Amino acid sequence: MVNFYDKNREIVMKLTDFASDNEIETRLKFSANISYAIYTAKREVNDFKTYFTNFLNELKLLYDNKIEAAQYVPLEREIEIYFKQLELGHIIVTIKINHSVPDYVLCNSSLIIQYEIDQSFLPELIQEIEAVSQQN
Repeated sequence: MVNFYDKNREIVMKLTDFASDNEIETRLKFSANISYAIYTAKREVNDFKTYFTNFLNELKLLYDNKIEAAQYVPLEREIEIYFKQLELGHIIVTIKINHSVPDYVLCNSSLIIQYEIDQSFLPELIQEIEAVSQQN
């Protein structure tokens, strides 16, 4: 399980039920459960494992102040996660949940949640993502 906390240490999003296949280009499946203020949403994500690994590497670089932003945007864009460095170790996190109806091009909706954390939250998040990546 991977937990995303806000600055009050309350869980905003949980990534659970990780599973992967053993194909040449490994695919990773998981559930994203979001609960923030009065909003709740759940999305099933099915993506290439390399995108998730790239997100992990970007979070490490962000923590080391080598880059200013890290993002996870799966191929199907079911969910989008952005971390952007602000000043003095503060980070703005944006989570975007997308829903579209395949038969209707103009039938799309999104829930966007944005909150702030400080850099001290990253090591635990990185550790949880690494654990999931090694198991799958």
